[in-house]
Amino acid sequence: MSFEDATASWGLAGPLRGIMAHAAACGDIDGDGDLDLFVGNFCDRPPERYIGANGPVPNMLLINDGGKFRHSGQAVLATRARTSGAVFADLDNDGDLDLYVSHNSKARGLRVANQLFENVGGTFRDVSQGNAACVIMGGRSIGVLDHDGDGLLDLLVLGDKWGDGFTRLFRNKGRLAFEDATAKAGLPNDVPGLGVATPDLNGDGWPDMFVSQANRLFLSKGDGTYREGGSQAFQYPPINNEASPCGVAYGDFDRDGDFDIVVVDHAQPARLHLFVNDGLRDGVPRFREASREAGLAYDFPSWTPQRLHLKHAQVEVADMDNDGWPDIVVAATWTADGATRPLVCRNLGRLRFDVPPVEKGDAYFPAGPVADFDRDGRLDLFFAGSLPQMPSKLFLNRSPVKHWLRVQVVGKTLNRMGIGAKVAVYEPGKLGTPEALVGCQEIGTGFGYCTGQEAVAHFGLGELATCDVQIVLPFGKGTIRKPGTPADQLLTVAEP
Repeated sequence: MSFEDATASWGLAGPLRGIMAHAAACGDIDGDGDLDLFVGNFCDRPPERYIGANGPVPNMLLINDGGKFRHSGQAVLATRARTSGAVFADLDNDGDLDLYVSHNSKARGLRVANQLFENVGGTFRDVSQGNAACVIMGGRSIGVLDHDGDGLLDLLVLGDKWGDGFTRLFRNKGRLAFEDATAKAGLPNDVPGLGVATPDLNGDGWPDMFVSQANRLFLSKGDGTYREGGSQAFQYPPINNEASPCGVAYGDFDRDGDFDIVVVDHAQPARLHLFVNDGLRDGVPRFREASREAGLAYDFPSWTPQRLHLKHAQVEVADMDNDGWPDIVVAATWTADGATRPLVCRNLGRLRFDVPPVEKGDAYFPAGPVADFDRDGRLDLFFAGSLPQMPSKLFLNRSPVKHWLRVQVVGKTLNRMGIGAKVAVYEPGKLGTPEALVGCQEIGTGFGYCTGQEAVAHFGLGELATCDVQIVLPFGKGTIRKPGTPADQLLTVAEP
């Protein structure tokens, strides 16, 4: 794999100088086809810590003008808080992306309520006042899901164990109004969380919830309520008092049609845990840790040569070389021969991974989405820096060209973004044949850690110039089949 550091050439170095970021989200907020960026920062440190800036840097929206970012100048978004989560999502089903931001408030210092912003023609309007989703809490990652199947996207907002330890489910009532539905949904009030993933893990068409830090799994009952099941498989002893499970992501690493889970530790040394889905037993997915057998049992360095802390935070599953096997991307870098590279564990197939020389690790980043920023069919990386000494990075993918397919779903009775739709890609002429499965993904955003992604499924196809596509809509709303789909395009599929 090959990457180009385009941070400066794309105009990001200046606006992001001196930041202490802890949240990032991407999305096309103005409908021009380009991905824009929201970056949320910690603003509670002494002014001299923000090296290169005149004190704390507030949150910002950066607009992408065809490969060059500029500050939006939208002052309504320039909050000074401990921002630790952000997602762009169409929460009112009007066809554009609204913005929800969570703040990690502590008992002392900056105590700022979570915020909700409505998108009005590419300009955001603060609609937080009096909104039940906009409370003061130890907010971290934000899961986006339709937990009750009513066609409106709800928000699962995590609170960490160092704050109130209270993960909350906010139900969307429509018109950007929310209510706290945590208790009604059957979720306990003692689930501390850092990272979140909300795919359908047991194949019943309803979104489930995995909350890291607690490492607890909650399965939908199919009526908007949840039961805990299978959490014991994810429990492992911490290596020290600081260690805490953090970023979490999901993907079908072994092409068996179900989702496996990867978790990274916010610890020193940092570790990665791969949990393989071995199928259902009594409606509960059975997971087992396979980190060592997959070649992923490594220890990331705890310190840089300059004695800066290193750990893990954000993780995503993405096919970075378009060979048809999803890789694991950790928001960290390593340097050799004067070149800085992102930490990508390459999937060699059948649960074997090639891990970079982690002993050369030199930076980590709390948040940052994987996305095709330059729209060339190869996935790029934006890493938001938490320390000025570890500045933010935009890595453009310059790996050899292979075929690819991007799929987005537009809902009608579903939520407009198609979140929850499960997309499977097969070899041409073999639609539905398990042995011919090339990849399986679910449309989503808000997974990993403190990060919001574009709600698009990206598949690497290798040498396949065509493929068969099957889309299973959530909540039993039907299946869409697209045999003989040409590669190298964005396939937009509307709910019938």
